[in-house]
Amino acid sequence: MKRHIALIVALLIISALTFQSCQVHCSAFPEWLCKYAPYEKGSTVSFKNENDSIIELQVIEFYKSEAQSYSRNCKCGCEGDMLAALYSKPMKIEINFYLDEKWGNQGGGAINKIVVSIKSLSKDLGGLSYKDDFSGINPYDYGHEQKLGDTIALQNTKDIDFSDMVIVKGKGLTEFYDKENNCIWRLVE
Repeated sequence: MKRHIALIVALLIISALTFQSCQVHCSAFPEWLCKYAPYEKGSTVSFKNENDSIIELQVIEFYKSEAQSYSRNCKCGCEGDMLAALYSKPMKIEINFYLDEKWGNQGGGAINKIVVSIKSLSKDLGGLSYKDDFSGINPYDYGHEQKLGDTIALQNTKDIDFSDMVIVKGKGLTEFYDKENNCIWRLVE
């Protein structure tokens, strides 16, 4: 009887170890990258232009992917993302950081792209600006933070209403150019 119990316990331990090794572990979105969108849901962000007009936007959403595990049989990737959404009628600003899964799992990855979209909801127009030359920056390696730098300048390549956006570590979106009104909106600190 003792032999049967020992055999069952051994089989359970082996099964647990086998099941655990058949897992793919995906890391959470890196905290150091969150410093480029340091927003909290419910807070307010203000921008002012050279005509002293002010727009106040409320942070309506902040999301970052969390650590998770999948079975090896799952056709799931370890891509990660972060989203900050700021809103004030008629404008919505979304700041997205996307991490590529192509480097696999276990903390590997690369910054795929950073996208800032500004939408004028009253006119159903949108602005999309991005920069995607971050190859070689592994976001899970803290040493790569210096490669990204404190300031990210995003240029708009499409002829739409908003362009030339600047993101600063610790401040978030600090300025953008409004083509329709021919002005630069700057963060009020």
